[in-house]
Amino acid sequence: MSSERQPHIPEWARRERLADLAWLAENLHVFWPAAQAGYAQLGRGAITVDTMVQPVPGKGNPMWYLTQEQVSEYFGADEMRMVSAYDSSWEFVAILLKQRNRVSSYRMGVPEQRPKPKTR
Repeated sequence: MSSERQPHIPEWARRERLADLAWLAENLHVFWPAAQAGYAQLGRGAITVDTMVQPVPGKGNPMWYLTQEQVSEYFGADEMRMVSAYDSSWEFVAILLKQRNRVSSYRMGVPEQRPKPKTR
């Protein structure tokens, strides 16, 4: 185990993170194809979702794909680190816009899409 001190994460943030990850997994059937299409058309970037608005109740939130350049313009170092490093064959980056100008960002993997290691 590392001797480095882990940052304290408040309980509300821990619960919110778990809820975000569950919501992303529940909607993977929407996010994964959108991320693949965005990457194919525009290159490296991130799915961005406005979680504060649902124009038609029960029909989803506004979502768009931002290029790596747009992510660097609008977001911070954490988002740029994720966008620079993900493997587009089985991962994508999701940026969730939240109340009070908060942002939560995740590098998500789709395990069934992960390339199998080559054997000899």
